[in-house]
Amino acid sequence: MKKRTIILLVMAYVLVLAGCTSQEEQTETESLVGYIVIEDNTLYLDRVEIVTIEDIDRIAELELNQNEDLPNGYYIYNPDIEKEEYELTDKTLYTFIDSDLLFINDKDSDRSYTTTKKEEFIQHLETSYSDEPPAQRVPFFIEVKDGEVISITEKLEFTI
Repeated sequence: MKKRTIILLVMAYVLVLAGCTSQEEQTETESLVGYIVIEDNTLYLDRVEIVTIEDIDRIAELELNQNEDLPNGYYIYNPDIEKEEYELTDKTLYTFIDSDLLFINDKDSDRSYTTTKKEEFIQHLETSYSDEPPAQRVPFFIEVKDGEVISITEKLEFTI
């Protein structure tokens, strides 16, 4: 009887804790990499895999030649062109390399710029990349939670 009471109390405690955990805490942020297109408040993402020189097993699996396929130290593997949709919000953080000094005045800085203004990010893409829509050959690092984009990051080593 004593054992049964303890088990019931433990179960009740676990249920109370589960009820106190908010839905937001239960959903994890997902990290994605891919080519992007932005239309209005929708981000279209074509996921890619970045294979680096350190990924020896993956290089062998994909039958890549380190000298030919990874001249810059990485290979972008994109077997399927499938677009996933995510929502951009007013809180989405955009981090990019402001190589054209559109928003940064210090030309000697690392030129990394972060903003929540989608218009600034779009201006950067249109200024820095000539393809249409811009930046279709550059992978971006995306953080997503509950279908909403938390952040989009451009990394210098993957820009053209």
